[in-house]
Amino acid sequence: QGRRGLTLEQIIKRSEVITAGIDGGGLDDLLGLAVVGRDAESGEWLGWMHAWAHPSVLERRKEIAPALRDFARDGHLTLVNRIGEDVEELAGYIAQIEQYDLLDKAGLDPAGVGTILDSLVSAEVPQEKVIGISQGWKLGGAIKTTERKLAEGVLVHDGSPMMAWCVGNARVEPKGNAILITKQASGSAKIDPLMALFNAVQLMAL
Repeated sequence: QGRRGLTLEQIIKRSEVITAGIDGGGLDDLLGLAVVGRDAESGEWLGWMHAWAHPSVLERRKEIAPALRDFARDGHLTLVNRIGEDVEELAGYIAQIEQYDLLDKAGLDPAGVGTILDSLVSAEVPQEKVIGISQGWKLGGAIKTTERKLAEGVLVHDGSPMMAWCVGNARVEPKGNAILITKQASGSAKIDPLMALFNAVQLMAL
């Protein structure tokens, strides 16, 4: 359920607890941040997503460069000028949530901790609040929870075209009794902010 104009500031104001999910960040990836807050009055889950891209992505993936520039113009994506600027800005958003004493946990792929963790520590986000989220089939529960909450109208988001694009880039693959979310096409099909959302939902579900 999309509500145009839902901002991080509104989520902070309305929420009793907030979780954050992070994914991506390689030079050929987007860096995705998803914030999910539980509304103190309605119990709705309020979602806000943002992404960052290096200039190298525009060069290497020219076919998606116009879309990324459109998302940047709309304010859903930031095109950074230097390496590291993306993780610093992301850490700043999470530190802002922590300053309001609303952050429960921030979760990310354990394989991608490195510089992201360093930036979170520099931004004074407590290390014990940053945890690894198992990826692959272990995210199946979070994927199904996201689907159900959206269908019920309980997960409210900002209706961003960037997220619609990311969802369109995703492919569902059955894996035994579980499901995986993968890219429709290797390289150009970016889904990092969507995977960040699953990480945040996984934490909120707990």
